[in-house]
Amino acid sequence: MGGHAKQNHTPPAPTDEASATGHDRRAVRTVDLTGEEIAAIEASEMAPGFEQLDAELEPKSTALTEEGARFVQKLGQRGNGIKARPADKAFRDSLYDDS
Repeated sequence: MGGHAKQNHTPPAPTDEASATGHDRRAVRTVDLTGEEIAAIEASEMAPGFEQLDAELEPKSTALTEEGARFVQKLGQRGNGIKARPADKAFRDSLYDDS
């Protein structure tokens, strides 16, 4: 295993479907880009109507605690400001009442 050696390979040509629809989504390794190409990408803007693609740029959380915190936050937003009552002893005991 070593560094990122530059590979001599040409990216595949877009298929007819890709060129016809304008959906060319080939992956390019950033280590293969020049400084000018990176600057051009940073300066570019996305055409309106493709905002859903921004979600692909957001890093995925791998920590379970972060996922749990996000879930609790969304759940709290769905509560519409309803004040919850505390679970007192009588309520907790009623959960185990077998009668």
